[in-house]
Amino acid sequence: MNTNSTLLTSFLIALLVFTLSFAPHHSIHTSASTTDTMLAGQSLTGNQTLVSKDGIFELGFFTPGNSKNYYIGIWFKQVAAVQKKKFIVWVANRNKPISADDSSSSEFKLLENGHLVLLISMKTNYSSKVSVWSTDSSTSKTINDTSANAVLDYDGNLIVTSSSNGNIIWQSFDHPTHGVLPGGKFGYNNLTKKGYKLTAWKNSEDPSEGIYSAELGLDKSFRLTWNHSLEYYTSGVWNGRYFSNIPEMQVGNEIASSFEYKSYENGEYFTYSLSHKTLPLFAYLDTSGQMKITVWQVQTPDWIVVWAKPMLKCQVYGVCGAFSVCGENNVGLSICQCLSGFEQHYPKDWGLLDYSGGCLRRNSLKCGEKIDFQRCLT
Repeated sequence: MNTNSTLLTSFLIALLVFTLSFAPHHSIHTSASTTDTMLAGQSLTGNQTLVSKDGIFELGFFTPGNSKNYYIGIWFKQVAAVQKKKFIVWVANRNKPISADDSSSSEFKLLENGHLVLLISMKTNYSSKVSVWSTDSSTSKTINDTSANAVLDYDGNLIVTSSSNGNIIWQSFDHPTHGVLPGGKFGYNNLTKKGYKLTAWKNSEDPSEGIYSAELGLDKSFRLTWNHSLEYYTSGVWNGRYFSNIPEMQVGNEIASSFEYKSYENGEYFTYSLSHKTLPLFAYLDTSGQMKITVWQVQTPDWIVVWAKPMLKCQVYGVCGAFSVCGENNVGLSICQCLSGFEQHYPKDWGLLDYSGGCLRRNSLKCGEKIDFQRCLT
């Protein structure tokens, strides 16, 4: 194991043990008015939510940051109460936001055919609804009766089942967005020849698909790519215990979690689990292009990044965009700086930690025979 891996391993041991020692051990109770289940024909509107029975997860409408768009998502309920903001782990309509004008008429509904839909009122006929998002496109299973129910499970998985036979019609763990919760799946489908792709948010206020993605391949390794094409990191192949380029997973296996690579009839998937079930932890692809594992630390209280690949943000391809340079020690929040003579192309995006738009020239070139090259560029 090289020096960097040894240091990271030691850091993981110390931080995970410290975090676990401060994890809450008291019982969690939800109020009598909350529920984890939505029956066929029922819907959520406004501030109504589903809450898992253990009180850890919550599902409902949310607006990221200062955005005026609305989405259906899942977050850690208790963490949101402490931080006064939602740490989102799954988004339904990430590419189809609901505007503020449509928010009052929107509803998240379970139809009698077993499909979940997000509805808003039509502009021409307020009493009629149109679908913005639906599980119909992601599954062919329907039950065509009133026995369907949707449950937000204790592990954060939203599951639609038939009450009559218990068959799963659809579940969010089969359709991850930007990350994977403990018990979730990161896999490959042999029928479609595609993996369960994770795609980073565009920025901190826009959960739509950004330029960075992660996908599991047939060679049992996962890759991080820029613009869905250029690979900038690989985990190495699964050797039965860990991915070859992530030897520190052996430490995690003994301390906090177990890792498994499972094969089934139509494919295979990687999953992990925690020994401390109530510890909020999330593995996700950040807007920075880094794959991260974050743990909620009660003592701080805040999220702590315990693992990241690539280890440095500047090792991510294209993180700063055109005509800018990346520096881990740059002054201020931004790791990116424009070259001399250039300015931020989209300053608002930079404020949201999205530097991919890069920089553009502050003044147009006015080069002539009597102007030297350096002055011409700046």
